[in-house]
Amino acid sequence: MTPTDLAGASGYTSSYLGDPHAGQLARLRTLESAFDPLSQSVFEQLALPARPAILDLGAGAGSLAAWLVKRYPDARVTATDIDTRLLMDLPGIHVVTHNAVTDDFPAGSFDVVHARALLCHLPEREDIVTRAITWVRPGGWLVIEDVSLQPSLSTANPLLRKVAQAGVTLLEQSMGSDMRWADTLPRQLRERGLLNSAHRTLEGRIGDGSAADTFWAATTAQAAPALLKRKLLTQQDLDAMADLRADPGFTETALTLVSAWGQVPALDRKHAAPKEIHHEP
Repeated sequence: MTPTDLAGASGYTSSYLGDPHAGQLARLRTLESAFDPLSQSVFEQLALPARPAILDLGAGAGSLAAWLVKRYPDARVTATDIDTRLLMDLPGIHVVTHNAVTDDFPAGSFDVVHARALLCHLPEREDIVTRAITWVRPGGWLVIEDVSLQPSLSTANPLLRKVAQAGVTLLEQSMGSDMRWADTLPRQLRERGLLNSAHRTLEGRIGDGSAADTFWAATTAQAAPALLKRKLLTQQDLDAMADLRADPGFTETALTLVSAWGQVPALDRKHAAPKEIHHEP
């Protein structure tokens, strides 16, 4: 997909989070720094065959796909995105241009299907989860990871709450995002009959110089022109938020990184009762 095509696309690709944005690669790197340790720890929980086929759906800038190739040297790792320009220089990875909303894979193609920080931004998220399960071989795993902004929406700090609500409103209006959807992931997988379902959460704080703090700052900065244009925030609000983050006495939970995974029933276990396991981080 060319930059011209992307400019005319709707939803994520034409939003302030889209890959054509000048600061997108740097912002995705901050997301990777915040999320990669959790994602890697989840894969360490999975029992995989000797030569697994792994799909990283909406792979972004590709850090997890690159790690998967090293972690599973005999695996076939497929990385997809609607815009694959940031994935093309990664060695050992099969890169596919793919729209999760409209494009499918043959049933039973992969031992693991993984999606991170993707589905919360797609209004068709429920249908995609259901379809993604069919892409997994019996006995394989579906892993969905996403970001919840519920902590900053319920904070007692009025400025943080205002900025967070403005960001959520912008995402809802421009893309149809649901920044609370990640909190439903354990239930989503359980209700679809996946076995051995489990989840982990990681608290993301701001004001402490952490990877999550850097991700928050990069995303807010990239959203600033759209927030101002829609009059969801003023420049004074943005400046005050930057000052608050820089205050040595301030730190607060702003987001939650949620990972949930479950196993597609093997053919001879399709009537087995799902089992849910909760892992603390």
